[in-house]
Order: sequence, then C-alpha cells, then structure tokens
Amino acid sequence: MSKLNNQSEIIRKVLATDLDGTLIPLPDSEENQSSLAEISKAFEIKDLVLIYCTGRHFESVVDAISIEKLPRPEWIICDVGTSIYRITDGRYISFEAYNKHLEDLTHTSSRPGMQSLLEGLPGLILQQEDHQQEFKLSYECESSRTDSLVEKINELLHDFKIPYEAHGSLDPFLNCGLIDLLPRGVSKAYALKWLAQHAGYGADQVIYAGDSGNDFLALTSGCRAILVANAGKELTDKVKAALKAKKKSYALYVAKKQATSGVLEGCRHFKWI
Repeated sequence: MSKLNNQSEIIRKVLATDLDGTLIPLPDSEENQSSLAEISKAFEIKDLVLIYCTGRHFESVVDAISIEKLPRPEWIICDVGTSIYRITDGRYISFEAYNKHLEDLTHTSSRPGMQSLLEGLPGLILQQEDHQQEFKLSYECESSRTDSLVEKINELLHDFKIPYEAHGSLDPFLNCGLIDLLPRGVSKAYALKWLAQHAGYGADQVIYAGDSGNDFLALTSGCRAILVANAGKELTDKVKAALKAKKKSYALYVAKKQATSGVLEGCRHFKWI
C-alpha cells in the first residue's frame, strides 16, 4: 500500500487537468460557468481525486482557485512540472519528496549559476522573481529570437555539462517569446507520472485534460485523455497520431465543446462524472 494514498485498496478516479483554456471558463461563457459548477459538485459528492497540472506558478494557481471559484484539488503540479504541492490540514504544502527527487536529478546545479552563465546573451530578459523557482529559470525575449536563443542556451548547457534544458514558447497576449530552463526531461507530464507512481494511481485511473502544446506529453502518456474543442487542429492531429502509433486511440476523447464544458463532456464520456 502506498504511504501517500491512504485508500489505495479503493480504486479512485483521478482527473488531472490544465487550467488556462481547459478547466478555467472562457470569458463570458455561461455554459462554461454552468459546467464548472457541475464539475465542482461532482467532486464534492464523489470519491474523485483532482490534480491541477499547469505552467502557472503556485501563487497564481491559488489566486485562480479563489477568483474563478475552482474546486480545491488534492494536488497542484505547477511551474511547468518543477513544483508539486499537496493539501494538508487545509493548506497547500510543498511536497518535499519531489523536491529531493529534483535535487538528485540536478546535482549541484543552481539557478544563480545558470543565470550567471547566460548574462552575456543579448536579447534575453530575466522574468520577474515570482516567475522563478528553485528548479526553474525563466526569461522572455523578442518572439522572432526565441528559437535561436533556445538553441544557443542549450549549447551552453551542454558544453558546461549542466543537466537542464531550455524550452521556448510564444505568448500571444504579450507578443513575446518565453524561455524556461528546466531539469532535463522534466515537464508537466513527468511530474504527473512521478506523482501517480508515488501516490499509487494506475494509468487506468487517470484522465488528463488539456488544450495546448505543453499538454502533449501528458495527453499521450498512457492515461485516458480529453482534448477540449478549443485545442488547435495541429495539436489534435499530433495527439491522435501518437496514440494511434501506440494502439491507444481508444484512450482519447476529442470534445465538441470548449474549455470547461469540454472537460465535463469528456468526464461524462469516460463515466468519471
């Protein structure tokens, strides 16, 4: 029996979900708001496990729970998979076992050391302190320079034998590039898989819901998956192809509705709710 899952003899159903564009209602969507209320009610009356899996930093997740009136999860995976928090006595506590695991992966590498290494790269702007974490170093740049800077950073990390890697993305709201340095191989999917193993959740107990490219690895990790309707066609086709190659097409549900309503639709399809 897992020491993390006090009811491991009971098969519990787990919903792991991204937030923005997925569980959080889209602006001015009454249908999404109604769906969120139904999801919240289901988690109040059923023995379901809720995990938030997001690129947001912890304080931003806590704000979202309050502002958007989201149901309280048992676990929060945040900072693109570099932090895990568990609810204990009504409070979210950093999960030290995962911190120790990341320490073992990264050895003596430190955020200040990497920051010093990258100081000379033109066009690389350090993000605000609340976007930085012990195992995540975040920058922004001109969108047109994102790919070239990611390539240069990864060359430096390789040359100095630092067990981190850079990941780039575009922020459509700020119209800039975002670059995160994470321990090599770590992602939202990695953290979710690690947590599932340590909490005693099998792949057949877990549904993952998402809408964007950084959900791809989790959507194709072996659990059942929900793609909400606002996910792009490119991602949808990519997920379908990956699961078909694994002979697990049955594990994917592509919702007809967007965001929160798509999550509810998928949970009904898989008979979670």
